[in-house]
Amino acid sequence: MSISVYKEKFFLLSTEKTSYALYINNKQLLCNLYWGERIDRIEDFDDTFLEEFADSANPQKIMEECSSFGGMRFKETSMKVTFSDEVRDFRYEVKDYSIENDTLTIVLEDVHYSLRIYMKYRVFEEENIIEKWREAENFGEEKIALERFYSAEYGIEGTGFETLNFNGHWGSEFQQYSEPIESGKKVYESLYGLTAHNASPFFAIHKNANESQGEVYYGVLQYSGNFKTVIEPVSYGYVNILSGISDSDFEWILRPGEVFKAPSVFSGYSNNGFTDMTHTLSIFSRKHVMPSHWANKPLPVLYNSWYSTFFDVHCDDQIKLAEKASEIGVELFVIDDGWFEGRINDKAGLGDWYVDKNKFPDGLTPLIKRVNELGMDFGIWIEPEMVNANSNLYKSHPDWIYRYNSREVLMGRNQYMLDLTNPEVIEYLIKSFDELLSENKIAYIKWDMNRYASEIGSNFQDPKEFKSIWYKNTQGFYEVIKALRELHPTVEFEACASGGGRVDFGSMAYFDEYWPSDNTDPLDRLYMQEAYSLVYPIKYMRAWYTHDFGMNNRSIPLQFSMYSAMCGSLGIGTNLYNTDAEELQLIKRYIEEYKYIRNIVQFGDLYRLKSFRHDEVHVVQYATENSSALFIFLDHARNGKKYYRIKLKGLDSLSNYHFEINGTKYIKSGSFLMNKGINIHLKGDYDSKLIHLNKM
Repeated sequence: MSISVYKEKFFLLSTEKTSYALYINNKQLLCNLYWGERIDRIEDFDDTFLEEFADSANPQKIMEECSSFGGMRFKETSMKVTFSDEVRDFRYEVKDYSIENDTLTIVLEDVHYSLRIYMKYRVFEEENIIEKWREAENFGEEKIALERFYSAEYGIEGTGFETLNFNGHWGSEFQQYSEPIESGKKVYESLYGLTAHNASPFFAIHKNANESQGEVYYGVLQYSGNFKTVIEPVSYGYVNILSGISDSDFEWILRPGEVFKAPSVFSGYSNNGFTDMTHTLSIFSRKHVMPSHWANKPLPVLYNSWYSTFFDVHCDDQIKLAEKASEIGVELFVIDDGWFEGRINDKAGLGDWYVDKNKFPDGLTPLIKRVNELGMDFGIWIEPEMVNANSNLYKSHPDWIYRYNSREVLMGRNQYMLDLTNPEVIEYLIKSFDELLSENKIAYIKWDMNRYASEIGSNFQDPKEFKSIWYKNTQGFYEVIKALRELHPTVEFEACASGGGRVDFGSMAYFDEYWPSDNTDPLDRLYMQEAYSLVYPIKYMRAWYTHDFGMNNRSIPLQFSMYSAMCGSLGIGTNLYNTDAEELQLIKRYIEEYKYIRNIVQFGDLYRLKSFRHDEVHVVQYATENSSALFIFLDHARNGKKYYRIKLKGLDSLSNYHFEINGTKYIKSGSFLMNKGINIHLKGDYDSKLIHLNKM
């Protein structure tokens, strides 16, 4: 069984490879006893040493599962409440537990007030993931204020750990770093109203781990709003980890009879380094998080016309671009910003989601018809959560935006944020985009969001509950995309937010891919893609080839650029009007090559063999049962060195593989390729290779 109970106080949650043990001590505190490799006998936890440790009256010594503000706790706690008489701590007894299929529920109840906390644990045995979340129920007659209500709390025994995460900003997302956990709290947080670019809602705690060795404890929050991860070394010899909705400017008024559910954290343990973590999360997300229609289908090669036309979008020009795109093998043609009423620049039009008749006199039908005749599907860009002051929607409903009525509303990118706590706004957005999708043969939507939240007040909400708006806004976002997916289940949806501002497991449940960055510089992207791939599936990572490397103003060869983009779900964004016939033929050849390896890249196991962060070359391998694709990149030659030995992974050691390098054909055993490896010849600046290996 995946869940076992002993003496009504020991609980052991086990996947195929890992275990997570809980204990109710004599002080009625729910504690974490163990997290790590699988342990089969729950009875082994019943020993004197554990009893002495877990029965301590000092909660600082205990790895609690639900630490609450108050009492003798001086670490950051996972929840804080205020009752109607201003008492601000939660003192509980364990009232009950239940097991239903693969889910354990442990009920905590305040000893005086009418508040229950349901601690939820769901075991995904085959996938080696344990899902944790909690729910708060007010079963009394007075309101209760939740001021902090994280989803999950973890304890890891020992010292000398490091924490891995990403930092960054627009155009520089997914900058990977690891730092020691020595003293003081490490906080990763978003206060932007969405996941944003500066951190990612996950944690990975390790001790000298690398790709293939070492222990890694990790968890991924399934949420797309303000989040917070707290990693705190406690002086009693353990690391405390909190993950959930940020408590900054947050308060939820829990009314009598109401239940508040915190988002889930999907957590796991690896004793084989980061590659095992990556593979586990990739398999789990495909089986249990991704929308089902596209989860096991390869994503098409797309062309986006933004860099060719910017806002100057017209039917005839788009048809010409579509004809060029079809000639190079594109499967999905996308028009970006600029197609709707009044959208000649970024100062007007948002909110008026109907076709601009000046640009498309007969609507989108002629363009879509021609795109389909050329053998491609058609896609379009939208930004549902935003509105320009210069729009019919804003002029009709100026009260539909977030604002404090006594303050000037700040603009970001010349736009305001619509109030997604208002049911009329939700209804308007669902109706507008349902009509757009129903009246036009649209196969793909790029959903963008190009400003952060500010002045989070609402004409629809009680001012005393404005601190709940951050959470309600995220739920409103989910409501709109969920409704559209249910109405149009076969449409492919991409999540974008000024680049990678919405890469998280919350949006993954509703979208089929991410746009990880507006920066398409192929060298910068290799660094971003490496970090991204630690946690998020490669299939979801849209990667474009473009001419526009303006962020760095450097020139990089076509092959290096295309291979960088081919490491994800390939897109083309270059200006086809400015691309000569010779280059178009080369792009066509690379697209054909990508289609040959597409299933390997999008569905294979990823191995980060070498990294520019600490190696001379950057090497990424994708492997399925019978094939592999190996990408090798050199940014610049050093000291005349020309050969680089690469050892592969994930092959069958007893089988032979055939492959070709520079026109020479080879047959080598899997054991040779993984242990001796192959010498790759690279020279100059920005050299690159792609090698296909097939099992014989």
